[in-house]
Amino acid sequence: MLFSLKRQALVGVVTGFIATVQAKTAAEWKELSIYQVLTDRFATTNLTAPECFIRDYCGGTWKGLERKLDYIQNMGFDAVWISPVIHNIDVNTTWGYAFHGYWGDDPYRLNAHFGTSEDLKSLSDALHARGMSLMVDVVINHLASNTLPQDVDYGSYPAPFNTPDAFHPACQIDFSNQSSVEDCWLVTEPAPALVDLKNEDQVILDALINSVVDLVETYAIDGIRLDTARHVPKPSLAKFQQKVGVFVTGEALNQSVPYVAQYQGPLDSAINYPLWYALVDSFMGRTTFDYLESVVKSEQATFSDAHALTNFLDNQDQPRFASYLGDGHGDDVVRDENAATFLFFVTGIPVIYYGFEQRFDGGYDPINRETMWTSGYNTSAPLYNYLGRLNAIRKYAASIAGKEVFYSEDTVFLSSGVSHMAMQRGPLVIVLTNVGQHIADTDYAVNDSQFSAGDSLTDLVSCDEVKVRTNGGFTSPSNGGKPRIWIKSEYAWKFCF
Repeated sequence: MLFSLKRQALVGVVTGFIATVQAKTAAEWKELSIYQVLTDRFATTNLTAPECFIRDYCGGTWKGLERKLDYIQNMGFDAVWISPVIHNIDVNTTWGYAFHGYWGDDPYRLNAHFGTSEDLKSLSDALHARGMSLMVDVVINHLASNTLPQDVDYGSYPAPFNTPDAFHPACQIDFSNQSSVEDCWLVTEPAPALVDLKNEDQVILDALINSVVDLVETYAIDGIRLDTARHVPKPSLAKFQQKVGVFVTGEALNQSVPYVAQYQGPLDSAINYPLWYALVDSFMGRTTFDYLESVVKSEQATFSDAHALTNFLDNQDQPRFASYLGDGHGDDVVRDENAATFLFFVTGIPVIYYGFEQRFDGGYDPINRETMWTSGYNTSAPLYNYLGRLNAIRKYAASIAGKEVFYSEDTVFLSSGVSHMAMQRGPLVIVLTNVGQHIADTDYAVNDSQFSAGDSLTDLVSCDEVKVRTNGGFTSPSNGGKPRIWIKSEYAWKFCF
């Protein structure tokens, strides 16, 4: 089906328009937690559990996702991020089918594998009826072709993308050169080719932007995750952000804080890759927590608003957190709990990739894109319930501190070392460790916290209690490697009494 915006209006120079959707602002998105799904892998329309090859369409749909919203909301998540919705090349390529949604060939049509226009509208309505938000993955960097670069049939694309002039010529990307990153294809063999759009051209850019504006308006989309943002010129990103009128977090896959910080400004937010690299290394014991602390402090000083960054443990492009072996012990839910606790209370917006709560352990793409139904959507899984607790504690802490304060004041680090760290967020002091369940944990001395001498503290994970000494100091007892979330005991009633 076509979106309501007519294709013909996009052929010439298009006068852009501001979206009228009244979605949440960037400030409001900071209060949310996001659950990310690949539509094809989450739930089928009839909630069946088909077997499938990992590179095929497996049958997940928007209607199936709608029918499993209780599962997501009962963990406390406020928003759902779904994979791209537009039409993709519909052939079996060397790398399988485009079940993930990143091989679009027509931005004006939906991907029928996931359902109808009515199904997507129904999902959006169902989320909003629950007070939840919808984030959709969008690609404006490229279209796809199941050919080698020299064999692309440009006439198969809709206007104004149906001529070679709408695309950059094929060339190898020099990742040390920003203009090369923006203007070249990542030429690979065998097919498919990702054909790089000339999105600095105003006709092409306006056509892309207006297709997304129409998508946002038609389906009441609240936010966008922008794929491959680093491959789009920054002025084009800034125009995109202005015109779509909703929160946008962009993917700029790089470990450097200053590099990724370039993309907040043109866009509201960035996917927090610098933090991800440090987070994995620290919680797997590859480096000390001092390094993780230094990255967070650098982000707080460098980004225009680190609270709007989207933080994650794993995603569709990176190995699942549970796939890392750390010190050689892979089956370690305690280490997962510590990393998730950090994610929920460090500066930024927490994002959980579907299946983390079931300890899915797929490595690199595509084996990190498992079908969710193999888990049986087990609501008794330890991490499922722990994520619910973290979401509840985060909201509760914000209500005590005041939302404007909690979501704008930076995380404060009290100490960090080889195997432990202590950080302060609002009324909480969080003590974390990377020893896991296979190495003996130790007591940890916390100093210079916000608490006063004589205060009684309660751990919202175990409900243990301690007393504060002078200068805000107290001992956080060993918890078998589990995290501690300390709060004044007078506030602990909601979780411990």
